[in-house]
Amino acid sequence: MKIYITTPINIPEIPLEVEMESGTLRDLLKKVFGHVHFSKEIIDPKTGDFKDDSIFEARLNGVSYYSLPKGIDTTLSDDDTITLSLMMLGGG
Repeated sequence: MKIYITTPINIPEIPLEVEMESGTLRDLLKKVFGHVHFSKEIIDPKTGDFKDDSIFEARLNGVSYYSLPKGIDTTLSDDDTITLSLMMLGGG
């Protein structure tokens, strides 16, 4: 199946499309972020799992994964679109 990825910012390491046999949103996020230079901010180095407190928000077909019935473990379908947005951080 083909999954499309959109981001409002340009991150060359994140592909625009991902081919997967099957899987969940969690599987896709681990695959996409597993090899980026800032992966330890997104993938827990101890467990290899996507961090729920990541600097990115993930939306599946326009719906935040927090609002999906199965959350990050929602099964993906062919032609789904994942939107990855950088969370705005404050501080000083």
